[in-house]
Amino acid sequence: MSAEELKLLDEMFDNCEYQDSLDMILKLSDRDSCEVQWRRARTVFFLSKQSTVSDEKEALVREAFEHATTALATDGDNFGANKWYGAILSEKAALDGVTERIKQLENVQKHFQRAVALNGTSDSGIWHMLGQFNYKLSEVNWITRKLINSVAPNPPTASYAEALDCFTKAETIRPGFYALNLLYLAKCHLALKQPAEAKPWLERAAAVEVRCEDDRICREEATELLRKL
Repeated sequence: MSAEELKLLDEMFDNCEYQDSLDMILKLSDRDSCEVQWRRARTVFFLSKQSTVSDEKEALVREAFEHATTALATDGDNFGANKWYGAILSEKAALDGVTERIKQLENVQKHFQRAVALNGTSDSGIWHMLGQFNYKLSEVNWITRKLINSVAPNPPTASYAEALDCFTKAETIRPGFYALNLLYLAKCHLALKQPAEAKPWLERAAAVEVRCEDDRICREEATELLRKL
């Protein structure tokens, strides 16, 4: 495994070439290294997003979680391992039911915050993940909040303003890096009763090129929100 090979894998991922990226990973001689394992987890996770078959989607999420777990066990202080373990744990816990998802909230937040501490100044993706975590925690209703407080040992809290700060940091580090970051910037402004600030982000989100499932979701949701403004 070389730095050039890792760079190529990252470029393929950025270009939404997930299957090609996985094919390359499976040919690498050092597939068990932490750097390869978390990239494998990331790639399989995004392949799950592309699947329209529920059983296949779930199987891919669980496979991705296994690779992320291996990466973290190999090097607990690795930025990528913490980042993708947190992201995939959140999705995997959702598959295991509401109670498990709530129990894992603190753990997900812990790994996101650890990743921020390791490389928060130069990686936009981890700020987006932390932003989504804060946004989704902010929008839960009072019934779910009561359930969280009863199930989670140390329930995390968040606000739309905190989520907006995270998405803004992500966009500052790498403008236009991810369609959904544009969408969530708009959604935060809407949640904060700031439609004028939301509109330009929605316009950009509604105009993204569709290369993957997240791009499609972004365009459709942004277009719908623009109609309601």
